[in-house]
Amino acid sequence: MGNASNSANTDSAGQQQAPDRTLQIRWVAQSDRPAPIAAATPAEALELMSAGSRAFGSLGATGGDVEMRLDPEAFGFVNTGDEDGILNQEPFAAVLSCSDARVPIELALGRGANDLFVVRIAGNVPGAECLGSLHYASEHLPRVQLFSVIGHSQCGAVTAAVDALLSPATYLPVAQLAPLREIVDSLFGSVRLAAYAMQQVTGDATFVAAADSPRLRDVLIAVSAVANAALGANVVARNLGREAAFGVYDLTERTIGSMRSGGWESGLRMAPSTDVELGAVIREAAEGYLAEAGV
Repeated sequence: MGNASNSANTDSAGQQQAPDRTLQIRWVAQSDRPAPIAAATPAEALELMSAGSRAFGSLGATGGDVEMRLDPEAFGFVNTGDEDGILNQEPFAAVLSCSDARVPIELALGRGANDLFVVRIAGNVPGAECLGSLHYASEHLPRVQLFSVIGHSQCGAVTAAVDALLSPATYLPVAQLAPLREIVDSLFGSVRLAAYAMQQVTGDATFVAAADSPRLRDVLIAVSAVANAALGANVVARNLGREAAFGVYDLTERTIGSMRSGGWESGLRMAPSTDVELGAVIREAAEGYLAEAGV
């Protein structure tokens, strides 16, 4: 996936300017050397995606050289070692993520073509259509080892759900558009769980206070994104009967991870399997974001 190089320039007066920074993301397709099977177990899939995320996050900071191998057929080149010349669909993981254009999900996970089966929808909500697509992957793509739900910071859908509950007047335009309302309504549960966790941590009625506090509102949005991803992964695991993971892509950190009580931690985590585990994940996120905000 890439390397970074800096080179200083001078202007016409001979003054040194800030160095240029070149970032390179490379996919390597070697003829007759198809990419190996990426993962044989859910644990291996989890580690591959987490390591890929860390590599993407370090791009431009370390100057290291990371590359991703592909089957040549992923780029439309015929592999002479393949008798039928057709690229089989062989992802090692399936991902439900948000549609936000700022989240290049394959790149953010350090993966290339044919590595991931990706379903995207605003708010990464596991609705009927999305679950149907994931069911297809579960039933027809035998190499898929892990399912994951990945949200992101500053999510517009999550923000709309938070604001609809904090300031009901903002909900009217949403309510008048049935398809949009369906997405926002499906996020209310995650927002409520996030608000409850914040109240547990602070002992205050922070849900009401957040309506008048920009800092608390920002914390509620951040905690809701974690709650939504963790709850979504729980739903996917229950519906498919398969192992699932969750994470949040932080637009600032440029890594996929989650907020813990001690701060941001990169890497995907396995989905909480019980209500108690889900509550603990959300509360820990509330502790971390509240501490970060100085609340």
